[in-house]
Amino acid sequence: MRNKWKLWIANCCFICFFIFMNQVVIAVSPLDDAIAVWHFDNLNDVNGENSRLSIHGDVHLGISMATADEIEESKIRGGDGKFVRFGNNSYLSADLGAQNELKIDGQELTICLRLRDPSGKWDCPVFSKHGGHEILEYNIFCIGGYLGAEVGTTENKNILSGKAHFSEMRNPQTAPTDWHDLVCRVNSAKLELFVDGRCVDEDFVLGELRISDIPLLIGGQYDTATQARGGFRGDLDHAAIWNRALSDDEIVELSGGSGKIDSRQRTDRGNGESLQYWQPPNQYGVGDCMPFCVDGVFHFMYLLDKNHHSAKNGLGAHQWIQATSTDLIHWEHQPFVVPIDNQNEGSICTGSVFYHDGIYYAFYANRAVQFRTPDGQEHQTFGLICVSTSKDGIHFEKEGYEPLFLLPEGYGSGTRDPVVFQDPETKLFHMYITNDYYGKGCWAQAVSEDLKSWNVVDPVYTPYSGQPECPDWFKWGDQYYLIANHLNGFYLVSDSATGPWIVPDKPNILMPGIVNVPKTAPFKDGRRIICAWSREHGFGGHAVFHELIRYEDGTLGEKFVPEMIPQTELPVVDEKNIRNLDQKWSDLPGEMRVQIELDFDANQQNCLRDWSLKYDAERSIRVVFSERAVYLNQFKLERVDMSDGKIELDIIIKDDLIDLCVNHCRAVIDTLPKMKTRELLMKNESFDKMNVSSLKISPLIP
Repeated sequence: MRNKWKLWIANCCFICFFIFMNQVVIAVSPLDDAIAVWHFDNLNDVNGENSRLSIHGDVHLGISMATADEIEESKIRGGDGKFVRFGNNSYLSADLGAQNELKIDGQELTICLRLRDPSGKWDCPVFSKHGGHEILEYNIFCIGGYLGAEVGTTENKNILSGKAHFSEMRNPQTAPTDWHDLVCRVNSAKLELFVDGRCVDEDFVLGELRISDIPLLIGGQYDTATQARGGFRGDLDHAAIWNRALSDDEIVELSGGSGKIDSRQRTDRGNGESLQYWQPPNQYGVGDCMPFCVDGVFHFMYLLDKNHHSAKNGLGAHQWIQATSTDLIHWEHQPFVVPIDNQNEGSICTGSVFYHDGIYYAFYANRAVQFRTPDGQEHQTFGLICVSTSKDGIHFEKEGYEPLFLLPEGYGSGTRDPVVFQDPETKLFHMYITNDYYGKGCWAQAVSEDLKSWNVVDPVYTPYSGQPECPDWFKWGDQYYLIANHLNGFYLVSDSATGPWIVPDKPNILMPGIVNVPKTAPFKDGRRIICAWSREHGFGGHAVFHELIRYEDGTLGEKFVPEMIPQTELPVVDEKNIRNLDQKWSDLPGEMRVQIELDFDANQQNCLRDWSLKYDAERSIRVVFSERAVYLNQFKLERVDMSDGKIELDIIIKDDLIDLCVNHCRAVIDTLPKMKTRELLMKNESFDKMNVSSLKISPLIP
């Protein structure tokens, strides 16, 4: 009996070992199901049908890596430790592949290359079925310090493209001559370009992939249907192509594994920079901001813009992404909150996050390409209200693609910008949505008991004409506030959560100047931060943060966020009690902080004339005492308090922005040209009736 048990145990162990070994044997690499894989030890494609290469010009196959470490780096990515080197005007041709397999149709495609250019020049085609942009299928190229990818589709007006500059890679100093893992992935929603495992750029798909009879060239391209040339003077470890979209995990594996990749989010430069006056890398822009704060964590959510609203045939193709902080100084860039992952999403438009019972609800408007209404009619719509949810505020999941509700007859098609709040008295949840009702701009309104089922009720009107875009609702102190992106950022107040909403009898414009869509979030110790984006180049620009001030009468002001004021070097100008008020300072830094204190006799204010600080040929800051106003170029801060005989101006010039704060309670922002050096010209028309008690000019630390 004991022997039988021993035999039974031995058989079980053998079976388990066999299963384990079988799993090891069948473990696959992403390369295993590629249409074609070339290792360049010879001219053969090692997968499936042999899409054999032909040599044109000075091509050297099968060169061994120089060191054991280089060989290992190749092999962990699926290579064989050997590479091909291209000489002058040389290339390899795969034609159309065996059985035309390189003519990839449908909506999915992935290309993987491991490459380097020891010269660091990178100005050439690498892997292409080109023939001209009218028929281009796919193209991997390098030009002007960029690695790039292009893909042609049937319905995009322009070629899909993505690119990555060496200065924004993991090791900018050595990046031009390093080996790089490049993956171009296309699915039904977007093209994404990965370099060293990090997604650095993207574009958005309409239609399907083009196909043509242009041959695939490696190390060269067809400029026209008949004219081929080489150009890549570098090395290729291996190349592969799939007719499917690889997963993120597969791309990590092909890039050396989690310990080798550049693990930054696409918005992270990796230098721990402040988000004040910030733009994401690689020509992204900051669009509408939707901040919120839970448990002391400030979530700076915003629309990630590409090409100033021109992506996806002008639909915008915006996506929600965020960075988080507990101190407004150190920021962690996070993955997408609401990405585009369906071709029928034209843009994930502005909305808001509402936190309730441990769940984060991200309400947004999907600018859909096409939508079929319940009556079977197909429409191109401007906005459908949808929701994504999360348990941690970082990882969100869409609750389907269908809208939560549709507005009834009488409302326009421009349904967008939902903001959600709860009435503390009725416990009902309310949603305000930008729209118009029978031609009159309003906030459409829906109510819910559970944040899932919504009923449309009467709209909410404002005292202003036009559609009051991007509402922001919040309670502060014992009052309720609504901010709208209309006539800059006007705000309304009420003693009730649902109105009536009235215009305060004091300045009621927040974030004036060239900033758009101001929205707010609370922060620690009863503070409230307001965020917006600068429009100096159209839609999508820099992030701008100010801090709100609430006065005893409930009206609001704003000032610089102390933690986010750029750091400066020692002052280059530091003067007190300047009596000669007509002065010029030259050779000042292009980026700087200027702090000025003006003193005057408040009782003789009507006798005072203008004081100005000119900082560009046609631009200046002016204090106009007779108007109780401060101008930043054409923008005017009205009803400035001058009753104590003092005005403090705090000016930050950064990148192509100038941000002005007056008396630590009013702020305005504008654009100005970038310059390496500047000059300031102070001009006084009040003669001896005022005094510049302090002037400090400090260069910003780069």
